[in-house]
Amino acid sequence: MSIDNLFKLDIPKHTVSNKPNLSRFAQSLLKRSYSTKTINNDLSIRDKIITFDSLECEEIKFKYLGVSGVYKLTNKNDDSRFYIGSSVNLARRMEEYNKLTKGLRKPRSYSELEISKTSALNWKLEFIYITTPQTSLAFEQYAIIRYKPTIIINLKVIPRVNPQWGNNLDDAVSTIEKLLSISNHKEYNRLFVFLNTLKKANNLNYDFEDMDNKYYCFLIFVYNINSPNKDPIVYSSINKAIKGLQMSYSTLLDYINNKYIYKSDTIISFESLFSEDFKEYQEKPKGDNQMRKQIIVYNKEDNEIVMEFKSGREMARHFQIDGKIARTAIVKGEYEDFLLISRDVSNRKVIYVFDSITYELLEKFDGVSKVLKYAKVNFYTLKTLLESGNSHIGKIYSYKNKL
Repeated sequence: MSIDNLFKLDIPKHTVSNKPNLSRFAQSLLKRSYSTKTINNDLSIRDKIITFDSLECEEIKFKYLGVSGVYKLTNKNDDSRFYIGSSVNLARRMEEYNKLTKGLRKPRSYSELEISKTSALNWKLEFIYITTPQTSLAFEQYAIIRYKPTIIINLKVIPRVNPQWGNNLDDAVSTIEKLLSISNHKEYNRLFVFLNTLKKANNLNYDFEDMDNKYYCFLIFVYNINSPNKDPIVYSSINKAIKGLQMSYSTLLDYINNKYIYKSDTIISFESLFSEDFKEYQEKPKGDNQMRKQIIVYNKEDNEIVMEFKSGREMARHFQIDGKIARTAIVKGEYEDFLLISRDVSNRKVIYVFDSITYELLEKFDGVSKVLKYAKVNFYTLKTLLESGNSHIGKIYSYKNKL
């Protein structure tokens, strides 16, 4: 089966769970605010290139109100410059790009900043796949792997599960399984993360506490690093994870985004992990006078990086706010419509010591102070030796691990 026909498998067989886990009142309330509409008959637009911001585009926009899918934006002046994304409401996303390319809305990510530099009429739009809301992100991940867009920062799409779907994920699981069956290359193994995440989510119980948060679509997976084969604890929302783990919101985000091990044996993630993923995690560095805080700014919709600051002071200057307000926002983990993640960055550089004749590696030091004691020189002399590459008492000092 080809991927071009797979979208037919993604048409939902039903939109209301046979085993709802929300009250009827809750379900009726959710139906008013969320659509699972799909186009069943006319999918010809998938193969048609649309002139963005044209009259035709405006007509199509009304047709795709509330429809989920994956789209491709290509720069007419350079076909090698294109972006791939997804949305549970393609019409709304089209309007957002319309405003973005006319300067009526500020960019919320690196990719949007790049797109905003070119006028609307110089973009062409394609709908690659029409999907259900439950599988739009999985198909976006597939399309990114397949087409390799050039206007993008993060090639990994984070799975999300909306509590409004309840346990109605059987069709989505089946679709991703079929997608994996025709994607034999190891590049597509990323889709197993979506499959495992949806399977776990299909057995969760959801309530209004899961929706009382801006980021309610994120699941939280908690693993014991000493038991890699043991099933994780899965929280159906960030709200429940904060209570269950007894930590603040900013601490939770710090450990997830920086891939730190929590309390020596716990790994926390937004997605289902495999045991081989555990090696990417490390203990959080202890306080160090040579450490500084780098601030990573994400948008709240899709966790995509918008900008980075080398310090809280630089962030305060950018947003034109007082330093105290900036520090409070960093601790809280958010400011206005942005999510803030602080990352410890070390100013330390590893210094290597070689024999000046044989070039054999003699020592390796993590930090300047230890080298000063070893070489018995002052800082200025060491700096000169590092920059010049000259030897000192039979030794060469270098930032390089080979000479």
